[in-house]
Amino acid sequence: MNVILESFKQNRQVWAWAVIISLFLIFVGHAPVLPIITGGLLAVVITSLRALSYGQKKPWQTGTQR
Repeated sequence: MNVILESFKQNRQVWAWAVIISLFLIFVGHAPVLPIITGGLLAVVITSLRALSYGQKKPWQTGTQR
């Protein structure tokens, strides 16, 4: 759980832009609130988990070398 929280902390700029763009779309563009919030959260989670996976070894890299 700590690893995921650290990943979210490292992606603070993504969170900030998601909030700014969401507010812009809701208040200026009169977009529906629920899809905008859902899309923003989904984008941040996907970005964070993708960044988290770059630090881990892939399953095909964990085997022994011959």
